[in-house]
Order: sequence, then structure tokens, then C-alpha cells
Amino acid sequence: MLIRWVRESDLAAWFALADAVSDLFGHHGQMGQDPDFRAFAKRKAEQYEALTAVDYRSGQCMGFLSFSRQNNRISWFAVDELFRRRGVGTRLLKTALRQLDTERPITVTTFTASAPGGLSARQLYRRFGFTEEKAVIFDGQPRAMLIRPGDNTQRGNSFHFRYPDYLHSADAQTCPVCKTLPASAEQSDIYKNDLVWVCGEYPGQGRLFGKLYVMPKKHYVHFEDIPSDEVGTFICEVQRVGRILRQVPGAEKINYETHANSGAHLHIHLFPRYLDDDFPSAPIDFRVKEPAPYEDYDEFLWFADQMRQALSADDPSRSSAAESMRTTGIHTS
Repeated sequence: MLIRWVRESDLAAWFALADAVSDLFGHHGQMGQDPDFRAFAKRKAEQYEALTAVDYRSGQCMGFLSFSRQNNRISWFAVDELFRRRGVGTRLLKTALRQLDTERPITVTTFTASAPGGLSARQLYRRFGFTEEKAVIFDGQPRAMLIRPGDNTQRGNSFHFRYPDYLHSADAQTCPVCKTLPASAEQSDIYKNDLVWVCGEYPGQGRLFGKLYVMPKKHYVHFEDIPSDEVGTFICEVQRVGRILRQVPGAEKINYETHANSGAHLHIHLFPRYLDDDFPSAPIDFRVKEPAPYEDYDEFLWFADQMRQALSADDPSRSSAAESMRTTGIHTS
């Protein structure tokens, strides 16, 4: 199944499901025909606060869930009877909770313990940490408000957690990289020319000496969006950096990863691999940074200077001299 944002073309299926669960939800009449509900569903879709689970082979929407970032709550949730007990609700709820603020209490108004047909929903919420409960009246009927207490679970910065922020940075007019806004203290320019930035990190992801990334000067979010007459030039620059990166610190090989998940300006991470690195026959854990792979910060500066000199001497464009290191608006994922 595919979990994705609700589109306008999905609304008819959402309305049909709302009709089907009207009696279960205690709604008077057909919920999907209610003008207020229709306006609510349309608004949630436009705000990226509504999710659906889609069956790949049939294309059917198997369930819908909406939430409120402002109020930090689950607003509406149902799975089509034909698709229950297939993990649809679990995946919808897991995805929704990523978009909410887990440091604050998250609430949902659902069935009481004695309500017929409400047991599976209550069990699902319990599995996801909704451990507190209080009685409420909702739409004139007794309901239970379940509460997931806030915790210190760390949320990432990618689109999985902060989709509106991701959309904001994906726009070239507001992209932090394009606007050269200050980045974290860990990130510094090593080199740039008319085509790319080459940026280093201290202490560096994966505890790999020389780990860096390369970004095109032009704004792209998806690799496949780079025009065919430009992509070759960009890849040649990445290859050039990789070739020099193997030489300067003596790496055995370079791993390449294309990203734009947090900072929505496409970039390619270059991970130097060594005989004694921490990930033999395994993927790199980019979250591991300490202890730093450098003897001290001065050794990182030495590495950056060596890369800068080599890239400048090897630059076929000769369009710009190597620049002194400076903090830039680079945001990686």
C-alpha cells in the first residue's frame, strides 16, 4: 500500500467512506453528504493535514486520516471495512504522528470503552502511546478523549516530520540555500565555482574523514528534474570531486547518495570509505559523528585546504578562484 497526502481526486472516496461509517460514528444522516464535513475534508487536503492509504493494484483508497498541527490532535480516522486487519490503520496513524509535535500532548476523541465497534480503534491508539483518558461529550454523545503524553522523542527535519517546512524550502524563492541563509556551525564551504558548491562537515557524518557533499548552484529538488543538457555537466563535477576526494585522504572508494529530504535543494553526499571504517559490509549510519575522525579541528582545516587547492588546480572552467572557507546557507539531509 501507499501512504500519501489526500488529493482533490480522492475526496469522493473519502465522502463515500464517511457515509459508510456514519452509523458507527453516531452521525445523523450521511456524513459524506454533510456540507460542513465536505468543507472540512477539502480544507484538510489543501493544508496537507489529510492522509490516505492506497492499494497499489486496484488504486482504491482504503482509509483516511486527518489531523490538526495547530491543535496537535487526530481529527478524523476510518478504514474501509473491506481493508481492515491489514495494517492500514497502523500505517496511517504512524505517519500522522510524525507530523505532530510529540513533545506536547496529542489528543484524539474516539469511542468509549463500552461502545460497540470501537474496540479495535481504542486498541490501536493504546499501542501508539495514548495512555491517558477522560470522558467528554462530542456532538451530543458520550465519547472518550485519549491523550498521548508529550515525550522527548527526537523528530527529524525531513519531509517525514515537517512537510510544510519542506514545501517552503523546496520553493526556489524561499530556499535557504538559494538565499544563502546561515547554516549550522558544522557546515562550511570548501570550494565553489559557477556550477557547484563543495561543502565539508565537522565532525562529519559516519565518522568518515573527508565526508562532504556537492550541490548544484541552480535550484532542483528532484534529480530527475535536472534538464538533460545540464545533468551531465553536474555529474562530471561530482565525479571530479570524488576523484580528488579519493586522492587527498587516501580513501579506498567513495559512496554517493543523492538527497533533498530535509533541505529541499538537491545535493549529493560523498562518503569516503576506508579499510578500518565502522561499517564493513554494511550501510553507513550517518547519525554517528562522535568521536570525530579528525585529530582536531586544525586537521579538518588542513583537509579542507588540501581539497580546495586540488579542486582549484583541476577546475576546467577556471571561472572562479578557490575561496576562503565561510559558513553558508547549506542545509543537508
